[in-house]
Amino acid sequence: IPEAVYLSTKIVVMSPRPGRITDVIDSTLPRERPLDIRDTPEFIAIAHRVREGLRAGYDGDA
Repeated sequence: IPEAVYLSTKIVVMSPRPGRITDVIDSTLPRERPLDIRDTPEFIAIAHRVREGLRAGYDGDA
């Protein structure tokens, strides 16, 4: 998840079988991203949203 947030401008969260798109997250992080951006509240919030989307898919909530 951290790599997806760090490298992407858009993150697509999918559910497990059958694979369906459950969320599309447009990153609001700047294009030039130093490594320490991973410690910012904005980065952490995006990673949390991705994690929650994946978790919901496995719990059957998505």
